[in-house]
Amino acid sequence: MKTDFAYVLVNATDDELYAAKQALQIRSKEHFNTYVRHLLLPSKRTSYRTYEELKNLALPHLQPICCNWRDPISAEEKLVLALRHLATGVSFTSMSVPFHMSAEAISRLLSKAFKVLWDVLQPLELQLPSEEQWKNIAKRFGDLWDYPFAFDSLDRKHISLKKPGNSGSMFYNYKRFPSIVLMALSDADSCFILVDCGHYGRVSDAGVYQSSHMSTLLEEGNLNIPKQAFKINGSVIEVPYMVIGDEAFPLKTYLMKPFAVRTLNEKRRIYDYRHSRARRLVECTLGILTRKFEIFQRPMRVEPDKAIIITNAAIGLHNFIRRRDGNMTDRTSSICL
Repeated sequence: MKTDFAYVLVNATDDELYAAKQALQIRSKEHFNTYVRHLLLPSKRTSYRTYEELKNLALPHLQPICCNWRDPISAEEKLVLALRHLATGVSFTSMSVPFHMSAEAISRLLSKAFKVLWDVLQPLELQLPSEEQWKNIAKRFGDLWDYPFAFDSLDRKHISLKKPGNSGSMFYNYKRFPSIVLMALSDADSCFILVDCGHYGRVSDAGVYQSSHMSTLLEEGNLNIPKQAFKINGSVIEVPYMVIGDEAFPLKTYLMKPFAVRTLNEKRRIYDYRHSRARRLVECTLGILTRKFEIFQRPMRVEPDKAIIITNAAIGLHNFIRRRDGNMTDRTSSICL
């Protein structure tokens, strides 16, 4: 299968994919490009330029090993398999028919492709911010959501998966389905700053946070987070930048939570409103991730270790697309993911 324009086939139906592959064999590249542009009406979009940038980053690490008895599966075809699986969440068996590969081969290829995506995108899209970058993030947060000295909002998401064998109730959460927990910090523009994925679903939010690498970094002050100094009535007061969480998390000097309902007065009610408005950003970010990558809308039929790799790859792609395309509205320059 030639894959010069394979990026437009990620969200096609099986029949459309087969027809496009047939068209690729009998038409020129220009005719094929026109064919697939009219074939697909993207609902989850990224620009061609962004896809080309992703392809240039990932393909050198996905190059096949050539042999003398059959043509290898190309690097771009592996990338398309990974993007299509993230976008649709269909099973390996369903993907095997249009791609003319066995489910076992697809499973092996996807494991490598997702690991490559995370290894390539993590240093670019989830690099630890410097002190100046933290200040810019906090300023952006305050300008947009009227909550000063906050740089991130904190929340968790249960990633549904098929119950692993011999796991007992370790993965069952309070919603009564097996899962692993994704703990995430999100900035004002719905991009992930820090993530920690892989905790058992049965562990509470506070328990997940306390045992996470994220908590250790915040507690020990290893995130390069600056302090802001103010002069009030002749005294210099240092005000720490902070994370915004809900009532499930512990109150810390760097972690703010809302007031309990039973203690509310007028001022506290106003604070809780602003706190909730700012904290919902991480919920929106997780919602965008789930909506864009439909693999999170159904249980993953893989082992927990592979589910962690898939989740990390999707988070890297989310930031990669978000920072380059934002909220795309131009359908003429976009493609499906």
